[in-house]
Amino acid sequence: MKKLPLIALLALAALGSGCSWFHSNTRDQQWHAAVQERPLEVPPDLEKPANAAALSIPALPGVPAASGAPEAAPPGTLAAVGAVQGSASLLLNDTVDSVYNRVGVALKKGDIGNVQNADAATHAYRVEVNTTVTEKPKGFFSRIFSSAKTHVVRSLVEVSVVADGDKARVELQGPEAAVKQLQAALLQRLG
Repeated sequence: MKKLPLIALLALAALGSGCSWFHSNTRDQQWHAAVQERPLEVPPDLEKPANAAALSIPALPGVPAASGAPEAAPPGTLAAVGAVQGSASLLLNDTVDSVYNRVGVALKKGDIGNVQNADAATHAYRVEVNTTVTEKPKGFFSRIFSSAKTHVVRSLVEVSVVADGDKARVELQGPEAAVKQLQAALLQRLG
């Protein structure tokens, strides 16, 4: 009976030392015998080409070379954007009449909103904008057992074009979600 614990102990020791009995130390020998190779060299004809001249802008004949001062933006380009809660504005490098006409064309294309009123004398539009509103349920159990509801809200946004120095400013006023949606659409169309 005393031999059984001794045999079990020897079997456990054999299992513990395990795999080192079945493989040789060739991996360790290969590791220590390894020699570091030379780094790769790039052939001289494959070096990075000089491209400094590719980035220079050639001068046009008959046009004076540019000075250090920045040029004014060409007419009709979007120069700045401002936004405050419930209102937003776009500043364009163009005349008030031209910007009023451009805004009118952008609004009449359709998917932005419906023009309810246009006043050429005051350079103003009243636009009905449909916004999608998602309402989350209130209360702990309502949030667990019901889902958020979405519905479309119709809002009126006042759009006016006013002079701002030698530029024109498009001002938007109305509910915040509708103003943001109309501002994004006008930025895309006018910018």
